[in-house]
Amino acid sequence: MKKKITVFTVLVIVAFFTTMIPLQTQANVRAKPPAPPGRNKAPTVSIDSPSNGDTVSGVVTILVTATDKEDGDLIADIYIDDVFIVHANQYDWDTTTYTDASHTIEAIATDSGGKTGSDTISVTVANNAPPPPPTGVEHWAVLVGISDYKAISDLSYCDEDATDWYNYLHGIGYEHIVVLGDGHSNNYPKYDGLATEYNVKQALQDMVASADSDDVIAFISSGHGSGDGRGSSFLCMWDENAGENGEDGSLYDTELAAILDNAVADRIFVFLDHCYSGGFGDDLMNMPNSEHVYLTTTCTQRGYGYDDSEHQNGMWTYYFLEFSLIGHYNGDTATPMEDVFDYAFANYPKNHGGDAPQEFDGNTALFYIW
Repeated sequence: MKKKITVFTVLVIVAFFTTMIPLQTQANVRAKPPAPPGRNKAPTVSIDSPSNGDTVSGVVTILVTATDKEDGDLIADIYIDDVFIVHANQYDWDTTTYTDASHTIEAIATDSGGKTGSDTISVTVANNAPPPPPTGVEHWAVLVGISDYKAISDLSYCDEDATDWYNYLHGIGYEHIVVLGDGHSNNYPKYDGLATEYNVKQALQDMVASADSDDVIAFISSGHGSGDGRGSSFLCMWDENAGENGEDGSLYDTELAAILDNAVADRIFVFLDHCYSGGFGDDLMNMPNSEHVYLTTTCTQRGYGYDDSEHQNGMWTYYFLEFSLIGHYNGDTATPMEDVFDYAFANYPKNHGGDAPQEFDGNTALFYIW
């Protein structure tokens, strides 16, 4: 017997199919398959040579490896100090055209999808570096800084000059440093007594007698100075015009030369931030060992030195030591003093006339303070 199809039966059938259609459609929608491994990775870049932290000189070959999962080997862009150099994986870098300092090398590679990878290293260029000192080299210094005098007018920042020189020399490894100053012993990081003429001469003679032929010695002094303006100059020690121990307080150019010409040290560094100190040049350059001497003075034989209140130093001390050697050359012991002088002189506010700083170099070879 046939069953009668009622309106209710039709409605149930329509409702059933209406409900199933979306479910079936949803079941036929497939998610996007994941990307194959490596497709979204950036290239791998490596600077193989030189190595990070190396000290380099002359022509150095930069070698780069750059690879990508999809594209294989790539060519990198090489940058030095953020400046584009070449699109290549090998480059012969002439470091002599760069300053002796730290420099960055960066290699960047880009794949066909636009993704980039990079590697960066730092190296130190040292083309003017002296050869390593032989075993047994010692470094000696006598530092003088006099702001407050016993009998004559005072200065302001010469004790800071001695302090800054001490901090630099001690920091680079000078083993023997004598510091002589005025009566304010607490103003010095190391204090070995008053800078009387007698004490300074004794310290210099002890240094000269102690240093042997492969050592480095230094005499650095800041304070008043005077002379006749024709080449006879003297440094005013603490007891100027009120001499002690049989001295008059005036350390003359001829007296300093008489002490230093006995030195057998390999290098003799003299730095004088005193008025009229240029008059010391001829005397030290006429010593029999002058080929070992480097001298710089704040002025000529008739010029002046200056307190620098802005930087709280003697002006030449600031521009030579703080502004140039430390500030520009990072205190690098591989920096020749000739380079320091040139940079300091170019920036010194009084680099003209009698007040122009002077350089006396007994040898055409570069002079190093270390």
